[in-house]
Formats: sequence, C-alpha cells, structure tokens
Amino acid sequence: MNKILYKKGKIDIKDKVNEDVNLLKFYSDILKNKRGYVVKMPKKGESVIACLSGGQDSVANIGILLKEFSLNVYPFFINRGQSNYKHEKKAVDYFNRFYKKKFPKLYHNYKEITVITPGAEYKDLLRKTKRMVDDIQLRHNVSYPARGPIVFLAGMEYGYSLKAKGIKIKTVFASNMSSDFSYHCSQTWVRLMNILFCQILNDWSWQFISLPIETEFGNHFDKDVFIKWAHDNEVPLYKARTCVKSFDIECGDCPTCWDRRRGYKEAGVKDKTKYKFPMSEKYPTYYDHEKEEKNEKRNRS
Repeated sequence: MNKILYKKGKIDIKDKVNEDVNLLKFYSDILKNKRGYVVKMPKKGESVIACLSGGQDSVANIGILLKEFSLNVYPFFINRGQSNYKHEKKAVDYFNRFYKKKFPKLYHNYKEITVITPGAEYKDLLRKTKRMVDDIQLRHNVSYPARGPIVFLAGMEYGYSLKAKGIKIKTVFASNMSSDFSYHCSQTWVRLMNILFCQILNDWSWQFISLPIETEFGNHFDKDVFIKWAHDNEVPLYKARTCVKSFDIECGDCPTCWDRRRGYKEAGVKDKTKYKFPMSEKYPTYYDHEKEEKNEKRNRS
C-alpha cells in the first residue's frame, strides 16, 4: 500500500462547509457512468500535468508524484499578475533545478503561463467586494471565484497541447488540502472541473486529481502529511514561497503563512522558514500588516 494513499486526517469531509457530499456523489456517479470509474492513479511512467505555484503544498505534491508513483511530471506555473510574483518565481526556479537534478528522467522543466486573473480591469473592485463580504458567514469561502478554474483550465490546455509533441497526457494534479476553505479548493469542485475537462475535450478519459482530498483513494488529510513526507525525503520546503504578501521573506502572519506554521506544529517537524512577524494566537486575515507592507514597498522604491 502506498503511504500517501488511504490516509485520513482529523477533518471530516462531512463537516466541511465548502463541500457538498450529495453533489460530490452525483458528480462521481456521472464519471463512473461515463467511463466505468471515478478516478484512478496513472500507471508508473505515464505523463501527467501538475501545478507548481512555488508553495510548499505544490512542491511536495510534485515530489510525491515523482518518487512514490514514478510519473513523468510536466509542471506549470501561472503568472497571474500576483503581487508576490518574483518571490513565487524564485521558489519555482529553485525547485525546478532541485527536481531536475534529483529525477532527471521523470521531471520536465516547468512551463510558465501568463494568464492574468483576476482581470486587472476589475481586480481593485473585486478586492473591495471581498472586504465587504468577509465577515458574512461562508462568503469568504468564495475568495477570487474564477481564479482556481482559470488556473487549472490553463493547465489542462497546456497538457492537451503537448499532444503535438507526441506526449500523451490525460491527468492534471492539484494539491488542495483538507483544511482549504475556498470553494475552488474542495473535492466537490475538483469533480465538477473534471467533468468540465472531459466535456469540453469530448474525451471522458481525462482526470483531475488532488491527492490529499481524493475520496476515491480514501484520502482526506492535511499539510502535516506532506510536511512529514518532505522532511523524510530531504525536500527543503523552507525554500518554498507560501506567503501572499510582497515582503522579501514570509510574513508569517497571513492566513497562508499561519496555516503553514500550523502544519509544521501538527507534523512535529522543525520549521526552518524565516518569518517577519510572530504567529497570531487566532486565525489572521489577509488585511493584517497592510501598513507595514505599504511602508516596505515605499522604502523599496
């Protein structure tokens, strides 16, 4: 049995507000009726697409696909106009070199894809909208509503384009965790996107999989599993970029940094990441430390 499969964490999918177990079953049944199965792991040596954002989840996910499943991995990195682009890009370049050296036959250089999302024409309005609804129950789970779909549609399209090079790809991997609260990070959403892939390609053999929450594999685990795996396999996750802020080092106190630090505590692994601020006792917001961020940008310019 593969140690990454059939793992349950402390979060039950039935308790997740961004999951709809009835819809999940409905979508799964559609796939099963169309192709005889919901999803299945690609066989050793098959080629797959995987998102490489520069964050620790995507970095560890790619390492697992390479070492545990011996898959040919074609990563993609989305330049979506993010404010911390240069930091994410630095992390992506580091792990591109790392995996190319460690798995020269299986790992392939990443493809950077420019897809600006949210659109520059309404991004400021969308940010204001997020602030307006952030304290309304469940509304903060919407996040940037089109970003996740756009990112992975671009990844799927890149995978499809590789057919012109004689590379057969039918599976796209994400790295959503059981604690991810956005609706575009849920197993329900992954299934819906899988159906969309198949429908627009007119090919029901395409798959969209996020290992940590893949119910068909018995999985519903969190960051601690990936952190432990990376620690055991000497993958330097402290080089990954999780923080969404533009500080030169991880801020340590935005929601993504907070979850990163929580993951290390739950994994019982020493966190070598350098942080700018201490970890708040309660869950932070994306709007904390805005004054410090603006000051640093001003001083930099």
